[in-house]
Amino acid sequence: MNLSELKTLYELLESKTKVKNAIESIRDGYVSIEDFDNDYYFWHRNTAYNIDDWALTRDGDIIAMEDAWYCEGIDEYVHYDETSICYEGSDETRYSDVYLRRSDFIVFEGDYYDDVAMDRHEIVWCEDIDEYRHSDDACWDDDNSCWVSELREEFVRGYHNGSYQSIDFTKKPKYRIGYEIEKEDEIVRNSIRIDDFEEATNHKWRKERDGSLDDDAGYELISPTFELNIKKIFEHIEDNPQLLAHINAGISYSCGGHIHLSETGLNGNELFDKIKGYTPLFYALYYGRVNKTYAKGKSNRDLENENEKYQAIKIHHDRVEFRIISAVPNVKTLRWRTELLMMILRNPTDDVIKAYYNVDTKFTKLLKKTYSDEKLIELKQRFVNFTREFENINIH
Repeated sequence: MNLSELKTLYELLESKTKVKNAIESIRDGYVSIEDFDNDYYFWHRNTAYNIDDWALTRDGDIIAMEDAWYCEGIDEYVHYDETSICYEGSDETRYSDVYLRRSDFIVFEGDYYDDVAMDRHEIVWCEDIDEYRHSDDACWDDDNSCWVSELREEFVRGYHNGSYQSIDFTKKPKYRIGYEIEKEDEIVRNSIRIDDFEEATNHKWRKERDGSLDDDAGYELISPTFELNIKKIFEHIEDNPQLLAHINAGISYSCGGHIHLSETGLNGNELFDKIKGYTPLFYALYYGRVNKTYAKGKSNRDLENENEKYQAIKIHHDRVEFRIISAVPNVKTLRWRTELLMMILRNPTDDVIKAYYNVDTKFTKLLKKTYSDEKLIELKQRFVNFTREFENINIH
C-alpha cells in the first residue's frame, strides 16, 4: 500500500485502529481501497468486506456471496444449502429453511407449497395413509369423497417414485445429460414387470406412470444422469434389449422428450447464459410446441427472470431443462438430439445472430441427417422468425 492510499484511509476512517483493520482486510482480499473510497463495504468483527462479494448471515457468519441466498421472508442472507424451494400460487421461489419451518407451508418431497400451489401441482391428501401424494399416485374414492393411496402397479412405478441415478465414464466429467422419454405403447409397457425391468437396467433407469399420458398405455422413462459421451451413452442403450424396446416404442401427441443438460463448475443460469443464443433454434426445431401450456415460448430475458415451471426452457439451480423438445420416436432420434446439444456446447454463444450463422455453417452436416435441403431452408427461416418474435432482432 502506497502513501497516497494510506492517506486516503486515514481521511476516510479517522481512526488508527480502523485504518489498521482496513489494511489487514485489504491484504486478506476481503475488500479493496476503492471500496473504502466508494463507501462500498461493511464491518464485521473488525474486518471490512466488499458488499458484492461477501454476505453476513442471520447467524453472524461471513460467507462468499456465491454461497449465500437473500431470503425475502426474513429479509436476511442465509447459507444457500440452508434454503429450500417453495411454491406459492404460480410462483417458484427459495426461502430460508428457518422461515419455511415457522410458516404455514406444506412440505411435500422436500419442497414447500401453499394451498394454491398444492392444487396447481395436483398434490392431494390420502386419507387412508395420512400423507400427501401426487394425484398420479392416488385414486379418488367416490364412496367416501376423498383421495386414497393406490396399490402398487405391476408394470410401472408411481410418478416420481425413486431416486435419480448417475453414470460417469471418466473421473472428471465436463458435461452431463439426462433424458425424460414419454411413451404410449400398451404392448411394450406391459411386456415386462417393473421389478424385472429395473433389474434388466441395473436399477439405473426409472419407468413411471405420468398423469398426462394414457393410464393403460403410457409410461415415462427417466434415464440416469450420464456423463456426456455420445459413444458410451448409446453403447449403454443399444446393448440393452429392454432399453431399445422401450425407447423405440410408440408415441402420441401427448408425449414429450425433455432433456436436462449441465456443465461442471457452472450453475443453471450460467450455463443458460452461455448458450442462450440458440433458443430460437429450439423454437424452430419444435415449433409445434411453442406457446403450449407445458412449454411456453419466451424471450431469453423472460426465461431467465420469470423461470416458470412450464416454460419452454426451464433453468434449474444446477442444470438447464429443455422442455420444448418433442416426443422421442426412436433411439436414432435421441442420438441426433444428443449430437446437436454437444454441437451447441462446442460452439457456445449468447448472441442469437452468431448462433444463426453457426447453424447456417457449422451445423449443416448434422442438420442434413434429418432435414432435406428444402426443409432446412424452412428451419432456418423459422429461426429468423422466432428471433424477431421473441428477441425483437432482425437477422437479415
